[in-house]
Amino acid sequence: MFSGAAPSTVLYKASSKDNLNLAKLMSLLRAHPRRRILAFLFAAASGLQAQSARKPISQDVYDSWKTISGSSLSADGQWVTYTHSPVVGNGEVVLRSTKAATEWRYPRGFTGRPQMVPNADSTAQFNLPAAQFSSDSKWLAFTTYASRAEFGAARGGLARAAATPRNSLTLVSTADGKATVIPKVRSYKFARDGGRYIAYLFEADSATSATGGGRDGAGGGRGGRNGGAGGTAAPEPASTLVLRDLLNGTDTKIERVTAYVFDEAEKVLAYTTGSAPAIAVIGAEAPVNGAYVRDLASGRTTALLTGKGSYLSLVLDRKGTQAAFVSDYADADASKPKYALYYSVIAGGKNQMVPAPATEVVMATQFGHDIFIADRGRVDFTRDGSALLFSLAKPIADAVPTDSLVDKAVYDLWHWQDPVVNPVQKNQVARDRARTYLAIYHPDTKKALRLADDSVASVTVTDNGKMALASNGLPYAIDAGWGEGGSDVWLIDATSGTRTLVSKRMRNAATLSTAGQYVAMFQEGSWRSRNIATGKTVDLTAQLKDAHFYDEESVDSDEPRPFGIAGWTKDDARLLVYDKSDIWELDPTGGIAPIVLTGSYGKKNNITFRVVDLDREEPGLDAAKPLLMRALNNDTKESGYWRGKFGIVTAPEQIVMGPKNYNGLAKARKADEYIMTQQTYREFPDLWVGSAINQVRKVSNANPQDGEYSRGAVELVTWLSDDGVKLQGLLHKPEGFDPSRKYPMVVTFYEKLSDGLHNYIAPTGRNAINPLVYNSLGYLVFTPDIVYTIGQPGPSAAKAVIPGIQSLIARGFVDPKKIGVMGQSWGGYQIAYLITVTNIFAAAIPDAAVVNMTSAYGGIRWESGIARTGQYEHGQSRIGGSLWQYPQRFIENSPLFHLDRVTTPIFWMENDADGAVPWYQGIEFYLAMRRLKKEAYMVTYNNEGHNPSKRANQKDMDKKQQEFFANKLLGTPAPEWMTRGIPFLDKSRDQLKAGTAGGMNAAAVPPTF
Repeated sequence: MFSGAAPSTVLYKASSKDNLNLAKLMSLLRAHPRRRILAFLFAAASGLQAQSARKPISQDVYDSWKTISGSSLSADGQWVTYTHSPVVGNGEVVLRSTKAATEWRYPRGFTGRPQMVPNADSTAQFNLPAAQFSSDSKWLAFTTYASRAEFGAARGGLARAAATPRNSLTLVSTADGKATVIPKVRSYKFARDGGRYIAYLFEADSATSATGGGRDGAGGGRGGRNGGAGGTAAPEPASTLVLRDLLNGTDTKIERVTAYVFDEAEKVLAYTTGSAPAIAVIGAEAPVNGAYVRDLASGRTTALLTGKGSYLSLVLDRKGTQAAFVSDYADADASKPKYALYYSVIAGGKNQMVPAPATEVVMATQFGHDIFIADRGRVDFTRDGSALLFSLAKPIADAVPTDSLVDKAVYDLWHWQDPVVNPVQKNQVARDRARTYLAIYHPDTKKALRLADDSVASVTVTDNGKMALASNGLPYAIDAGWGEGGSDVWLIDATSGTRTLVSKRMRNAATLSTAGQYVAMFQEGSWRSRNIATGKTVDLTAQLKDAHFYDEESVDSDEPRPFGIAGWTKDDARLLVYDKSDIWELDPTGGIAPIVLTGSYGKKNNITFRVVDLDREEPGLDAAKPLLMRALNNDTKESGYWRGKFGIVTAPEQIVMGPKNYNGLAKARKADEYIMTQQTYREFPDLWVGSAINQVRKVSNANPQDGEYSRGAVELVTWLSDDGVKLQGLLHKPEGFDPSRKYPMVVTFYEKLSDGLHNYIAPTGRNAINPLVYNSLGYLVFTPDIVYTIGQPGPSAAKAVIPGIQSLIARGFVDPKKIGVMGQSWGGYQIAYLITVTNIFAAAIPDAAVVNMTSAYGGIRWESGIARTGQYEHGQSRIGGSLWQYPQRFIENSPLFHLDRVTTPIFWMENDADGAVPWYQGIEFYLAMRRLKKEAYMVTYNNEGHNPSKRANQKDMDKKQQEFFANKLLGTPAPEWMTRGIPFLDKSRDQLKAGTAGGMNAAAVPPTF
């Protein structure tokens, strides 16, 4: 066993003055027992706070911290915008000049929304869309929401749907900052390269907006080939569309619109209409159901197709010369109408003066009577507009009526040859019912081909629509369950449908080149390219004996994984790939030897270089321009931006580099103006702009209150593991740190986190250790890195973490009797293992921990439905094989079999709806500790998943963690839940007590609307 200092319950050492203050507090608090724990937490840190006038950090300030989201530059680089929002509360949009001090702020409503539902999925999260500039930079538009108070009033009562707060559109003139607010707007769009017009669609009178956004709550968007309303199983509620001429301020209203899209150059507006309960607007155009194109110069509207039925998935090509949509026009009277694909040339045809009527180019039954044109899924032109991609779907089977099964057996059958296990099938049933298959239509030949089917489900098409790359993992789906899957990869001639096998059972993904001439593959540790025209495959890097393009430190897979592709040049002449540190240029023909563009500077200096592409709208890298790179020094964690050149082996040129986390670099579309963030542990990642990357100025100040609160410092520390490997970690030290004193310390980890040395940390609380908060409470916080050996996940953690702790104890400022440890999931498992091999910890919080690998191995990850076997054999658990191959490894690495050695008190969370770590692992843990008469407390948040998503649950766990550590490391009185528990008869009564619901004090309680 590893050994360490025995735990202790001695109070945190404070000065005589601090002890006097504590005595006074004790006498006052005897009459207020509910406040004891909070007071003791801050009293324990009072020696530090006395040295500073800064405020301590408590739960009541978490939600006031601000964030910056949706930042962008105007195309001309003269303006920057972003949303400034608190964690909980009302936000605002900021519009600021990049050249002057001019700044305007506009209310955006309730943008910081607490999550109120346990185990909510991503659809329950509020995703705030970014504000949008017009292409000419003269206008800014964004969706505005009702205020927090209005939402609270609506949700607090039995409000009718019509009374639910609706969104508005705010339109701002950048010339003078004047804002116009247009109520009840569902969505809006600018043309990508326009600026004269904005189109916006009102909410339908019957539509609801439960989250203030609805399906189109994102609001903003650009016109163009992806601007339609494709992907919906039914049309959006029809409503009034307004086309506003921003030059003269006039509006044109169009009734009953369901979808709309501009072409990129702002020449036309296309839209579809449908039946709707919307109230007609006097003076508005009132078309019948159909698809229309409006010429923006003349105002002339042309019907592409009108009549009964639905018109969905409207798209334009990039040039605005072609339109397409799907419709059940020809079958509208059927009980289950079928859809066809319609196509129109709207400009550029021979002797063409007006858009041509849309014609049916792919019939509903063209591919058979068991698969039809999808009324959902992809409809899109290829990038060059030469082909049209669309979707096919099988008929959706009618649901089995529930009442027909009342006297019938209802069961699941798990077949040993099912490609995926039954729970995965159950989780994916909605996706499988909505599955679509990609097809292509070529207007020049009037030929349609099906590209995807059940044997090649995933298909990528070249920009010219001539070739496609397809993969199929179904033959290896069973093996994929234990981490040994793969995919067969095929090339498809998208003009004839001919398929050519590229490779069987490829473990890493294949990639099409920019111009579609090559396929890049990583196999057996080497990069290879296949010439699509000739079928010849060339190994590009096998001759490089000293270069490794796969992660040698990644020991959780039996197949080498590449560091990745940096990109292709526009003409496919070169492929850029990464090794651990440098960037390599490869000739896909194999005719020119590989060169290291960064001159091995990264390897020599332990710096990692990665390409930064500032023009992601254009395919491929421009070899005529300098190569921009982001750099990270792996020794010091300094970062920055560097410049290199194509075709030359040379050390890159430093642009900016320093002890900060430089990130988020972007450029204005039409100007040499840049935006980025800079952050350190003390410095929030505010926005910086400038005409050069190394000449930027700060244009935001999101959290000016930060300086009022206690914030310590972070130090990068190094030590040797028990295997002699040099490791790094982060030591967060309280404000006023005195190396001559001894501090309590909390340890937390998750594989490797030291790259975050210069990351800003905002105060927050959940099932994790926030260094800023714990520093404020008087603790040191240590975050060690871990390296792993196959078959030894537990010992690997012990050999890394314990020597790291001992190296800090040797420096004299860590109290060896007051060390706690906390981790979640994989971190929780490692802590559960560590407390069986050392008594160095006085308290441990192993949240969501697996303690029995033998029982977990045969389980299901219920969130995804997949079997857990792959995780243990070749995944994060790193056992290296099956239970039958290595039974002893499973037992030796399972804490359950060694819990009799534990002397550390533990408290942990194991939730009953955890879809990643089975709840029964917590039960095994609890019952074993109970049987062995070890001190243990398990909290289960009902209906919560792997990490609590309900805000009140997050804050309650944060509070309990602080209380547990305060009791075990600082010697404060134990809270009632530790002294007497919470009998089921008294369940939830503690939440009804004053100042305890969801936070440490009343100010922290989230609203109950």
